[in-house]
Amino acid sequence: MAGLAGLDRKTMEEERLARLGRKRERSISPPGHRDARKAVKLETVDVDESVVSLPSGAMLKSFSTIVSDDQKGRKSATANAANQKMTNGHSNAETESSGNTAGAAHNNHSRLQYPNGAVKRTWAFGFERTGDDVKLEEVLEARTLHTAVLSAYQWNTDWVLSKLKVPPNGKTKLIFVMQAKEDDLRRQMIEQTENVRSYLRLCFPSMEGQINCMHSKLMLLFHPNKLRIAIPTANLLDFDWGETGVMENSVFMIDLPRHAERSAAKDRELNPFCSELLYFLEKQDIDKDVRDGVLNFDFSAADGIAFVYTAGGSNLGDEAGRTGFPGLSQAVRQLDLQTDEGLQIDFAASSIGSLSDDQLRNMHSAAQGVDMIKAASGAASKAQANFFKPKAGGPAASSAVKPKIRDMMRIYFPTHETVKASKAGAAGTICINRRWWEEMRFPRSCFRDYQSTRTGLLSHNKILYARGKQSDSKGPGKDVAWAYVGSANMSESAWGKLVYDKKAKSWKLNCRNWECGVLLPVSDEKIAQHTKQDRKTVVKQEKVAGDDSETESEDEAVTTHKTTTSKIVDIDVFDNLVKPPFLIPGKEYAGREPWYFQEQD
Repeated sequence: MAGLAGLDRKTMEEERLARLGRKRERSISPPGHRDARKAVKLETVDVDESVVSLPSGAMLKSFSTIVSDDQKGRKSATANAANQKMTNGHSNAETESSGNTAGAAHNNHSRLQYPNGAVKRTWAFGFERTGDDVKLEEVLEARTLHTAVLSAYQWNTDWVLSKLKVPPNGKTKLIFVMQAKEDDLRRQMIEQTENVRSYLRLCFPSMEGQINCMHSKLMLLFHPNKLRIAIPTANLLDFDWGETGVMENSVFMIDLPRHAERSAAKDRELNPFCSELLYFLEKQDIDKDVRDGVLNFDFSAADGIAFVYTAGGSNLGDEAGRTGFPGLSQAVRQLDLQTDEGLQIDFAASSIGSLSDDQLRNMHSAAQGVDMIKAASGAASKAQANFFKPKAGGPAASSAVKPKIRDMMRIYFPTHETVKASKAGAAGTICINRRWWEEMRFPRSCFRDYQSTRTGLLSHNKILYARGKQSDSKGPGKDVAWAYVGSANMSESAWGKLVYDKKAKSWKLNCRNWECGVLLPVSDEKIAQHTKQDRKTVVKQEKVAGDDSETESEDEAVTTHKTTTSKIVDIDVFDNLVKPPFLIPGKEYAGREPWYFQEQD
């Protein structure tokens, strides 16, 4: 990692130019600056002053070392070697020009850039900017950032600090939400940041008992006129944010305006997004002043979306129904997105657990909007009532009625060949265990090769696309489509395991991870537009094929053509919401193997 103390800016700049063999500096600032050379100078001064001039740089350097050492212990030697390979050879990425004015609105802080929310791809060095990507600097907007609450599983703290303006040269105050399972580690980290407590606080969510991973990635960015909530799939690492040009992620952002009148928080009616966010922050032991600060902003723009999360530990009773996969189903019901059993799911993940058909059914049922607690209670009661009754038809009949869950879910994860052919050539944060893959129960037929639309990039994305229909008395009803973007991968650790607590006489959800994300529906208007266009295409294709029997106009044909069809809306319905950054439908594995995180002896 880059040090925080003892750096000579002039020497560093001379060495950088010598390495590049250039005399002319190129801009590394976000787009929107008029003079590229001035932009370089501003960016260099901003970064260096926030890093070099810190009076407690030595202490923060020690803190960064502690964090780095702790993270190394979470990955195998193979994985760490792969991460190093991803970083090596790309040290000049910071000289890449931003290339266009895609982020020109970034500098206009008098208005909200994302008033209704948006999902962007992370910028990637070496790829042309198209307007749908974003750099970490553009997410943070350090120039006007008063307070930043940042959370991640893995950190490069030196690099993160280089993107911010902290005292004495800035005013940004920081709360880092980090993983520290052992008490000794927490004490060390607190001691090493004691001298910068005026602007840096540390928060450690509970890691007691079964909790293994503080995996949630949430940013609360407090500006004078807005609160920006950002939920990335990326950790706070340079390669996750595209600076090495080998990895891609996604980030959801929404800008919420400050309340015009500072009425008492208790007098405000909170929408589900706000109430669930506050509950999650409280569960993570985020300080009360931060939670109170959130209430100073207007969440009405978030009425049509949902904050979905997994709270680590044992969640009992009502708490079990609002977290993990039961929480996902609650969000689906709150937004009136329930669908029938024909729901189709495409899920891109960077880590895969020890999967089974039962886990797939849990996820699929939750995505349908099934009340998972009630369903579990009903299934348990039925099983108990039928315990002594013989099964009609025997095993063959019972297996025949099982839904074909593997036909309704596709999981996108890169094959070994795709990773080897990528720009990185290896991967340390893309995880699946060979032993799990080779188990008989593992749903290998669900898997598709993750191939980025930006050729050569590997993915750390966690994106779920759901498409289905709402049933009514006359058959398939209206189309439904929504996407999830967040930190949760395809694993039981991420979404929880529902068990019955006999002592408490209640269901509980056991969760090994902390996770969070956002559920984003495609509007009825967008679906209607997409469906109309799709039906026009069908009509034209039939006319070309020689069906000249229709005498009505094309628009009339659209309104009457196949009105009873049960065809599910196509994946491109997401193009204006969360455009898939990977190829759908993906290639089946066809005997190929995934990229393994851990090889077994």
